[in-house]
Amino acid sequence: MTTTTAMPDGRPPRRWWTVVRWLLLLALVVFLARSGHLGGVLAALRRAERHWIALALLLGGIMLVIRAAKWWVLLRRVLPGLPVAYAWRSLLGGMALGLLTPGRIGEVGRAAAFPPGARLAVGGLFLVDRSADVAAIAMAAGFGTAAVAPPAWRGWLILAGLSAGGLVLALPAVVPVALRWERLPEPVRTRLATLAAAFAALRRRDVAVNLLASIVLMALDVVSLYVLACAFEPVAFAAVAFAFPWILLTNLVPVTPAGLGVREGTAVALLHTYGVQVATAVNATLLLFVINSVLPALFGWRYLGQRAPVSSGCQLEKPIGGAEASSTPPTAYRH
Repeated sequence: MTTTTAMPDGRPPRRWWTVVRWLLLLALVVFLARSGHLGGVLAALRRAERHWIALALLLGGIMLVIRAAKWWVLLRRVLPGLPVAYAWRSLLGGMALGLLTPGRIGEVGRAAAFPPGARLAVGGLFLVDRSADVAAIAMAAGFGTAAVAPPAWRGWLILAGLSAGGLVLALPAVVPVALRWERLPEPVRTRLATLAAAFAALRRRDVAVNLLASIVLMALDVVSLYVLACAFEPVAFAAVAFAFPWILLTNLVPVTPAGLGVREGTAVALLHTYGVQVATAVNATLLLFVINSVLPALFGWRYLGQRAPVSSGCQLEKPIGGAEASSTPPTAYRH
């Protein structure tokens, strides 16, 4: 007898949306093939200058090291003494899950590498890390658009970019207060105490360093896309710097698996206005996706289900004060 797995509310799972997303991706491929662009894309890929692609691979490796380092710095604030190897496992495992989920939300699976008592806190640190990345994208989009916008808009765009960074820096002070709001039900506040303490353990300097690293990563991402585009034809760096943040934002649109087609279509629409050929825009963005997302995710599959060797009794001893966090590493967890 055939059975259907039901959702918690009794409804059958919505697998139709997954089918629709794959059909949309197939439709995009068919459209490229029938329009003649697919042949041009493949022909351009065969003619690509390999030394530019090798440089992009080198930049991808550097960016992955920076990502692991900034994640490790956050983890050590709540798990002092954690070896850097386990930050790598957590990061790569999260990237593997993120590749399969809309908007890369699966990257919160970084917390799965840790014992149950630490997962909520690690999940909170992931939100800080991801917020810094999104803020860096927003800052780049604001500043890049300001460079080509009418003068009346430039000040507002720059202010919007700076505000995104300011919101991230305020997280260690604002989030613990919100999670301990007296009007929250007591069971909820008790359950969120671990998360509140994890945020409170962060110093503003920790978040600032993470944000700065995200800005550096954004700059290296722009350079990487420029380098890959140069493998196919000479392009203007200013065009890539303007378009790239908006291309990245399409990762938040869960229309096709891993954003395939949507990301490349956005690149074509934006870069073609600067005279960049369709084949160049498609190949450059696809190669960047493979280097920065697919390759790390392939390494991350081996770490899924593995836990860092932190004691399973890893729990908060007591809530940590928010603004008064000291300059010495907190002993928030017992090991």
